[in-house]
Amino acid sequence: MKKSLSFLPVFMLLVFPFILPAISQADASPTLVDYIFCNGNIITIDESNPVIQAIAIKDGNIVGLGSTETILQNFATENDTTYDLDGRTIMPGIVDGHSHYMASLFWIGETETIYDSQNIALASGYTTLNEKSVDHGELAWFQSAEQNGTLRLRVNAFLIYNFAWLENNETVLVGGWEGKVDQPVLDPSRKLRIPGFKIYLDGASGNRGFPAMSDPYTQEMIDLWGIINPYGDLYFNQSELNSVVDSYHDKGFSIAVHAMGDRATETILNAIEYALNGTDNDNARHQIEHNSFIREDQITKALTLNTIHSVRGYFPTYWQQDYADLYGPVWMERTVNRYSLPGEGLHSYLETDFGFLYGYDEDDWSRSTNIRPFLHMWGLVTRKAVDENGTIHSLDPWLAEHQITVEQALRMMTIEGAYAVKQEDYIGSLEVGKYADLIVIDDDPLTMNPDNLKDINVLLTMIDGKIEFLWSSHTFPTPYTNGTSRTSSVLWISLFTLFTSMTVIQRRRKKK
Repeated sequence: MKKSLSFLPVFMLLVFPFILPAISQADASPTLVDYIFCNGNIITIDESNPVIQAIAIKDGNIVGLGSTETILQNFATENDTTYDLDGRTIMPGIVDGHSHYMASLFWIGETETIYDSQNIALASGYTTLNEKSVDHGELAWFQSAEQNGTLRLRVNAFLIYNFAWLENNETVLVGGWEGKVDQPVLDPSRKLRIPGFKIYLDGASGNRGFPAMSDPYTQEMIDLWGIINPYGDLYFNQSELNSVVDSYHDKGFSIAVHAMGDRATETILNAIEYALNGTDNDNARHQIEHNSFIREDQITKALTLNTIHSVRGYFPTYWQQDYADLYGPVWMERTVNRYSLPGEGLHSYLETDFGFLYGYDEDDWSRSTNIRPFLHMWGLVTRKAVDENGTIHSLDPWLAEHQITVEQALRMMTIEGAYAVKQEDYIGSLEVGKYADLIVIDDDPLTMNPDNLKDINVLLTMIDGKIEFLWSSHTFPTPYTNGTSRTSSVLWISLFTLFTSMTVIQRRRKKK
């Protein structure tokens, strides 16, 4: 009996160096999460941590970012939801800063299929839509969808103050909001938020009138387009607009103003300056839509006020010669000035201006209000366009001014749209603590040939940590498989060592 016990110290000496690490590793077991994406190229839009390999998601939030090794050491999933990106790219979900997608579904009568009607946007990579013209019926529809759980996208509704057309050359007010929506709805956890009001300040074409310009339209333009007012149509004078903007500003609403012509831009800049009364726009977040003919002196004033601006990504370059023939050098310069806004340091976000009112054709790449976000990115970066025959048009020198980089375009499509609606602390970039709104795409916009940006495909769209779209024809995602976990490996080694040690001891005992 004494001889057998004499081997116990040797046994303990052999086994403990392996058992202790196993116990230690078991105590530091990885945190269980809902999803892990690893071995990827993750564009965070966070300047302090721009590109990483892996991301961990739990309860709708991002809980871990870093290298694949670090994330797999600290986090684990059940049910095979650790996915191998195999080098594919993740980026934040796309924020359309100026959309009519949801509202136009109501316009065309798609009120019974709101859940499925969001599929086109989700498949395109959108996670948030800033809806820039919502009336009473549309708002009620959105509210019902949010309440019954069928609103899958995040929607920021800008309620319409006046209609986008004239009657007898007069502005038509909507009315009826008092007592119904008296303060903004900014709760970040809600799918439907109401940051502000939309004001139409000038025309566009037809019965809407025409952009309000400081210089008159030429006789050729007047005859060609049927223009009535030679300087275009301003829906409100300065005093009227000052009063409206100031009133909503005092209630905490952001104001988004349709302003195409430079005279309209001048009027709204003055009204924002009046409402801010010496304060900064960082809290109010008043914004100017379209900026189609913005002057350089107006850009200087916008910088002083810190206003926010939308920029259409996809310019109809196939009409550039027509514009050059009609506009002349002054208007041509103002037309292209909008592309200088991001480089000037102004908050500038992507506007697609997409809606279903004029139909939807997934094979149409020519429409400037296209829903394809990466077509807009291609347009922002290259300024090229595809006509209705499929011909790609390169830009003439006058349209090539003010280069926008891929990095700037990415920000315009994500964090800048979030900033415009006071959501930059929750979405728009991939950071720990933010909502898990992201997309997986099949190429890296930062390293690929810019001429191919338009061909990027979305493989997966996630909102609030929930997969809302998955490209069914693609073999993605695939579960990550790399043997057992580190903890399991240590435990197996320890058990093997224990078994071997006991066998050796037993054999020695038999010999003696």
